[in-house]
Amino acid sequence: DVCVDEKLRGRGIASELYRYVRGYAKDIGCYHITLNVWELNGNAKRFYEKMGMKPQREYKELIL
Repeated sequence: DVCVDEKLRGRGIASELYRYVRGYAKDIGCYHITLNVWELNGNAKRFYEKMGMKPQREYKELIL
C-alpha cells in the first residue's frame, strides 16, 4: 500500500514514492508494475494515470 497523510498531500510525496518504486523495479529486472485501485478512489486513479499507468482489467465484487 502507498498512502500519504491527508495533511501532507500535494507536496510531491506520492510522486517521489512512485518514482522510487518504478526505478527499483526496473533495477531488479521487473517487466511491469501492477496495482489495484478501488473504483471509488478517484484521486488515486487520477494520480496513477498521471504517472503513466493504464487500466488493464476490471474486477467486479458483490458483498453478501
